Amino acid sequence: MIHTSQTSQFMFRNALWRHAAKTALVVGGRSYTYRELDSLSSTLAAGLAERGIARGDRLAIMLRNSVEFAITDLAIFKLGAVKVPLNELLSQSDVSYMIDHSGAKALVLHGSLADKLDSAALTATDLRNIIEVDDLGKGTGAGREAWSALFAGGERVFEWREVPPHDPAFILYTGGTTGRSKGVLHTQRSMMINGLTHLVNGEIGETEQMLLTSPLPHAAGFFLQAGFLAGACVHVHDKFDAERVIATVINEKITWTFMVPTMIYRVLDAYDPARHDLSSLRTLVYGAAPITRVRLQEVLAKLGPVLLQLFGQTEVPDFATKLSKADHLDERFLGSCGQPVITAEVGIGDAMGRPLPFGEVGEIMVRSPYTLESYYNDPHKTAEVYVGEWIRTGDVGYQIDTGHVFIVDRSKDMIITGGMNVYSSEVENAVQEYPGVRQVMVIGIPHEDWGEAVCAAVIPNGPDFDADDLIAFCKRRLAAYKVPKVIEVVADIPLTAYGKPDKKTLRAKYWGAQTRQVN
Repeated sequence: MIHTSQTSQFMFRNALWRHAAKTALVVGGRSYTYRELDSLSSTLAAGLAERGIARGDRLAIMLRNSVEFAITDLAIFKLGAVKVPLNELLSQSDVSYMIDHSGAKALVLHGSLADKLDSAALTATDLRNIIEVDDLGKGTGAGREAWSALFAGGERVFEWREVPPHDPAFILYTGGTTGRSKGVLHTQRSMMINGLTHLVNGEIGETEQMLLTSPLPHAAGFFLQAGFLAGACVHVHDKFDAERVIATVINEKITWTFMVPTMIYRVLDAYDPARHDLSSLRTLVYGAAPITRVRLQEVLAKLGPVLLQLFGQTEVPDFATKLSKADHLDERFLGSCGQPVITAEVGIGDAMGRPLPFGEVGEIMVRSPYTLESYYNDPHKTAEVYVGEWIRTGDVGYQIDTGHVFIVDRSKDMIITGGMNVYSSEVENAVQEYPGVRQVMVIGIPHEDWGEAVCAAVIPNGPDFDADDLIAFCKRRLAAYKVPKVIEVVADIPLTAYGKPDKKTLRAKYWGAQTRQVN
């Protein structure tokens, strides 16, 4: 008999019990066993319950990567509350909006992020409790309660509150590249299936030594949970640093890590095979943005067959497709984001969402048990993203008869020049092949005759970079209308709060008050 009432709760309860004596987490120079995390999260849950947090209440987290994040995450499961994770790089305005929009009743906050709070704006929200972790040694701010106060009475026992599968589990806000971020609501049931999906498709085993360095409120948080479900040991850094990553892999014999492509590039640039033995690493999961073919092949050459690519988004976290380690070694599939995972269906649709045959370019569509329940309090946008049971991803691509999907661009990033469509990823791959380029991002900029012109923002490899030679290089590889008309040399590629290349910020420099038409 299948018990359809089960949720993620029973999986975490079993994991904490089964692996009680093992090391679960290494962070901030200290290790914690599963038993310790179980006890600390029960004590926190009891304290939050006494402060009025009930099943279904929204509890926001604005913490740096830390043990407090893991403890709060587990306490939310025990309370049957709804997690609202907030990235530390958000603006004050974004934080106020998300707390208000989600209806959060409590916030767990690192004191060093207190400047993100607009006290005046928050008085009009449902927020009643702010629990502050004093990470600056300055004490707790006015109107906030110290984290330590919830643990002052010693260890507490807390009875897990049972939640039905249709209850909300978390509200995660999108990157907000167009207007206000949308609150993506997922249920307890969908997150149970999603947790198993991360465990299986992320290839996370019980003996894993995992390393997470990207923000836990986003994709890394799903892998933290998956690591706990597996009984793995998870090493968490408070921020990404390429030299520190390399040292940790060597010293802790890290077997598994997750990065966005920008992080991979920095590790490659810092890696010295004569000094660095990274042979313990057997899985490097990447996603969130495309990786250029040149850098992908560089990883394979230097680290071996460790790459595993995921494709997903907040609306279908994080696995819609997966490019396996074996597929990374097959020339046919380089540039693909992989085949649909066993818990998802993926197809290509036209402007009306109707299926297109293999090889034709259209919008990537996904159907899965863990697509979003809704955009919270926004039925209009929910109706827009769904076509029947399928969701529109906003990504443009095509699929071949093996099921492999190839992303050619985000729909809003496609460049239309003289009536011709230019996919920025194709141009980025061509530019990245030029020996003088370390990293590139391609956008469309206004042009009075063609509507848009192709512009490449380039981080050069050295001082002898020649923009004219790069353009000549591209002319031998791309159709004339795809060749960059402008080369901008930059020191860094702008990133969003989630570590993705931020094309919106770069475009703003050129477009100013003009309105860019996005088809």
